[in-house]
Amino acid sequence: MGIHIIQIDKARFVCGLFWQSLSRPRELQREAMELGRKIGSDLMVVRRDQSTAQAGYAQSSDGAARTLYSLGAAVSKTVAMEGAFYDGLLQPVHNWLAALQLPDGKWAYFAVRDANFLPNGDFAGTKEEVLERLYGDYALGGWNVVIGDESLAGQGFHNFNARRIESLLPHRKDGSLRIFRWWRLRPIAAQRAPEWRLAAGVALAVVGAGLFFGWRQWQARREAEQVVLAQRAAVPSAVQRPWIGQPLPSAAFRACFDRLDHLTPGGWRLDEYSCTRGQFSYAWSRNAATVATLRDAVPQAVIDPTGDKATLNGALAALPAARGEELLAAPQAIEPLMAQMQNLGLSLRLNKRAAAPVAASMGPAPAAGPAVQDWQAFGFQLDAQGVAPQQLAAMLERPGVRIEKISYRGMAWLLEGVIYAK
Repeated sequence: MGIHIIQIDKARFVCGLFWQSLSRPRELQREAMELGRKIGSDLMVVRRDQSTAQAGYAQSSDGAARTLYSLGAAVSKTVAMEGAFYDGLLQPVHNWLAALQLPDGKWAYFAVRDANFLPNGDFAGTKEEVLERLYGDYALGGWNVVIGDESLAGQGFHNFNARRIESLLPHRKDGSLRIFRWWRLRPIAAQRAPEWRLAAGVALAVVGAGLFFGWRQWQARREAEQVVLAQRAAVPSAVQRPWIGQPLPSAAFRACFDRLDHLTPGGWRLDEYSCTRGQFSYAWSRNAATVATLRDAVPQAVIDPTGDKATLNGALAALPAARGEELLAAPQAIEPLMAQMQNLGLSLRLNKRAAAPVAASMGPAPAAGPAVQDWQAFGFQLDAQGVAPQQLAAMLERPGVRIEKISYRGMAWLLEGVIYAK
C-alpha cells in the first residue's frame, strides 16, 4: 500500500507507514535510524506504547515529507491512554482493529497486536479495500475490540466501539486540534564515512578504473565466445519448468481467501479450511449446533454418518499462470526471504526436494517435458503467527516462489510451497 496524505484541521497527516519493533530502549532513535537505512527509508517516526517501542517508516520518493504527522501514531496514543470498552468495562486495550472514515472520503485502517502495529497495519484506501483487510485480520482472532465508524455497527464484530477519527485525536479547550511534535516524520540522517575511508576510496577508484576497463574487454570477448558455443550446442528444447504453470503467491492467496465464507455456519465450529491443487476444502465439527442449522447455512455440505462432522469441497476461481521468470541462485533466492521473515519473528522451514519434476498444485499442471532438470526445488512451511497472510503472500512474490497449499486452522494461517532456484 502506498502512502495517503490527509488534512485534518490545520495539520497534514500521513497513513501508510511501515512499522517495525525496536529493542534497545536506551538508544531508540539510533536503532530506528540504523533499521531505516537497511530497508531504504529516509523518513521515520518513533512511538512508545506502554512497554513497547516502534518506528514507522516512509520514503520521500513516495510523496512523504518531514512536514507530515503520522495519523497512526496519533490514534494509537489516544487508544493507549483512553482504553476501550470490552467485556463490559472500560479498560486498557492491547489488541485492536480500527476502520475510520477520513474527511476526504477515504478510510484509514489500523491493526495493533500486543500494543504494536502490524508491519502493514497502517494504511488508507477505499471503504471496500479497508473492509476487505478488516474482515481478513478479524478472522485471525485474538482481538479485544474493533473500533470503527458507526456505520459498521451492524457487521457483527464483538466488542465494537463506534468512534469517529476526530474523537481519536486530542483537542484544545477551544476545539482546535492539539498537535504533538513527536508525531512528525523526521529525516533519517545519512551515515557518514570517516575522512580516511573517503580518501582511501578515491585512491582505490583511480586504481580500479584501469583494471575495470581491462576486465570488461576480456569479459566481452568471453561472452561472445560463449554465445557462439551455446548456439552450436545441442540443448533440449522443452525442459519442464513447474513454476511457469503455477500462479503467483498473491493470486493464489487471493483466490483461496475469496472462498472463505463459512467460518461458523449454523453454529458449527471450523476445524480446517485449506486450498490446494485448485480446490478449496472445509471441515467442521458440530459443536452444540445441529445438522439442520448447518444444512440451512451450507446446503452443499457433506455430513458425516455420525452427524458430528461435515465437509465441503469445491473449485477455486481460475488462476492465471505466472511468468517464466529467470531463477536466482539458491542463496540469493532463499537467504533474503529468510532474513525478512526473521525480522517479523517468523520461521521459514525449508527442506530440499528430490531432483524430479514437480506438478503444479494451486493451478493447472504444465505440459510434460523431458526429464532434464537444471534447477533445484526447496519446499517450505511458513506459520503466519499473527502476521497478515496477505502481507506474507506479497513478500513471497519473488522469482521462482510458489504457494502449493494454504491452511487456516485454529485461527492461524499456514502457507506451504516451494522455492525454485538454480
